[in-house]
Amino acid sequence: MDEATLNNYNAVLNGCGLIDLPNHALLWGTGRDRVDLLHRMSTNDLTNMAVNEGRATVLTTPVARIIDRLVVINLGPDPKALLLGSAGTGMKIRRWLSGYIFFQDEVAFTDASTELARFTVFGPQAAAVAETLIPGASSVKLHHVLRQGGAIIGRADPLAGSSFFVVAERSEFAQWRAKAIEAGAVETGPAVYDILRIESGRPEFGHEIGEEFIPLESGLWDDVSFTKGCYIGQEIIARMESRGKLAKRLVGLKAASPLNPGAEFPGGVVTSVAESPRFGWIGLGFAKPALEIGNEIEIDGRWVTIAALPFQG
Repeated sequence: MDEATLNNYNAVLNGCGLIDLPNHALLWGTGRDRVDLLHRMSTNDLTNMAVNEGRATVLTTPVARIIDRLVVINLGPDPKALLLGSAGTGMKIRRWLSGYIFFQDEVAFTDASTELARFTVFGPQAAAVAETLIPGASSVKLHHVLRQGGAIIGRADPLAGSSFFVVAERSEFAQWRAKAIEAGAVETGPAVYDILRIESGRPEFGHEIGEEFIPLESGLWDDVSFTKGCYIGQEIIARMESRGKLAKRLVGLKAASPLNPGAEFPGGVVTSVAESPRFGWIGLGFAKPALEIGNEIEIDGRWVTIAALPFQG
């Protein structure tokens, strides 16, 4: 690891990082049935959402494979919702949702990325930075938001301590970004972000999220309701949960030398790899449930230890 990357990593680990997410999906959902349609099509219960409340949910195929993981935020009083998706999935999400809109549904999904831009702050001091941006932001619940001017700030999935997403109108984006940096956030490159993501055990689209996987396999249990009614892929997911039988599950991997993304081993595959200054060579992957934490497996001629997520020690 080069010195600049190491310094950036340490700065974030002791403070707060900031990374732009220019290619991540931003969609508007408008119309009376905007949330109802998403509820009918995805894994989580989206009923009775208060204004400024957000919930994570997963769009799945009829055989329960992941289209994408979304954070759906109910914005009132106008009938509007903001959908946050993964990198490069905006068009895919719109096409998928549009295929299930019926003539009686009052709903439309449109690209919001021409109006809005997004960045994330993360690390042990992320809450303090968020509080500087909008007072009260540090106290919001997971995926809930506060709004001020043209900005929306919400609590994101934990990363290196805590994390907050900031979505702002493009005319104000540079202003909010500069304010975050002034409050102590350090600009972070993709390499450092990926190390911290893997350390935190967070799945990402194109690695641990995609049509190769089922939400429960990717560790997205909190994004699935087992009490709501039918949705696309529900039968398979419910059967897997009730029988307690997953074909594979997301695990941490720890090695003494570099792992290769895509490397396969009996019943599993390596999906993400990083060199961590704290933990050495680590990765995320999928393995048979029979493999327990602490077990050793051979991958590409080297011994690798199954590790708990997030990485600790």
